[in-house]
Amino acid sequence: MMFALISDWNGFGAALLATAIFGLVGIGLMLLGFKLFDWMTPKIDLEKELGENKNTAVAIVVASVIIGIAIVVSAAMS
Repeated sequence: MMFALISDWNGFGAALLATAIFGLVGIGLMLLGFKLFDWMTPKIDLEKELGENKNTAVAIVVASVIIGIAIVVSAAMS
């Protein structure tokens, strides 16, 4: 009985570690994708438009890009 409980915890720990690793890789890929988008749009200073000018249109585009990247990263990792 006790051995089965320990065995289950080992599997749980491995699954938790794999989830953490995949999560960090996914976040890294999303950051890389966003930086690539920022690099591809040199005429638009995203930080200035979002922070100082409070440009809603740029915020919607950036959110759309992030969601799109998240969908691609999610599909690639599964």
